[in-house]
Amino acid sequence: MKTKLFLLAFALVTLIQPLCAENEIGFIEKFALAADREKALAELAPGTEDFFFYHALHFQNTKNAAKLTTTLDDWRRDFPTSSMRDIIDNREALLAYDADPQRTLEFLKKKLNLHFNHQQEVRDKKPDLPTVLDPARISRDVFLREALRHDDLSGVSERELEQLVRDKTPLRLSQTHALLSRMTRPDVAGLVEVIAAEINRPDGTGFGAFPIHQKLLPEQLDQLVKLMPRLANEPQFVHARIRKLQPGADEDAEFDAAVREAWLDRVWAYVRTLPPAFNSLKASVLYHRLDHDRRKGVYDRE
Repeated sequence: MKTKLFLLAFALVTLIQPLCAENEIGFIEKFALAADREKALAELAPGTEDFFFYHALHFQNTKNAAKLTTTLDDWRRDFPTSSMRDIIDNREALLAYDADPQRTLEFLKKKLNLHFNHQQEVRDKKPDLPTVLDPARISRDVFLREALRHDDLSGVSERELEQLVRDKTPLRLSQTHALLSRMTRPDVAGLVEVIAAEINRPDGTGFGAFPIHQKLLPEQLDQLVKLMPRLANEPQFVHARIRKLQPGADEDAEFDAAVREAWLDRVWAYVRTLPPAFNSLKASVLYHRLDHDRRKGVYDRE
């Protein structure tokens, strides 16, 4: 009971204090000291905030519930938001405590954002807390199912992206695009099939749309062109395949003639099989091959 009385007292100070600050000596004094408050209220201009406030306050003090309700309804119609009306609402909730304590307490909890989450501590009582985690709530499948709800796969790590490829996990097109845009390593089993399936879709992209396309290993490019023979004649694929024929990081084609010659032979062996659309590329490769021979003093007329 002491707690409830303290709560009411605290609420009274908190909720009604703004009235004192907003109304210095003036009509409030005349209203408070008037022998006939109905006569004092007649001085107020109808439709103003003061008119509604003091009439509501008077009906509240005289317990005229019907007129109070009518006044509040008119007030809300003319002033949808009002800090002065909040004061009346607060008083009404506090004055109704004797008739409906629970309703007043709920109002105060909501108004003052009060939470009573404390639990009573009982001595010598063993805590009834879980000691194990439910596997059904922390398994990989649970987390994966949640992550696959998002098209951008933002909840999937790079390592898990690779596992999605290995497991041939069904993905929406937007998810496939997100996966391919984030892949950084080509040596993942099943990656070539994912790329081929995406390109083959009517609404798919072309080869070269994602960085991972350029990172495919030579044998992966060969596998991809077997799955999609038309790629063999596409410039993006041809250029990617030629880049894979470059000398290794430990070889210097600029100063080592044998390395340069082997490189040019590899490129020529590849481009000579291309259709006529790549004749300019063939001519460029053949030019560099002949120039390489010329530096050595060799002129191969054939």
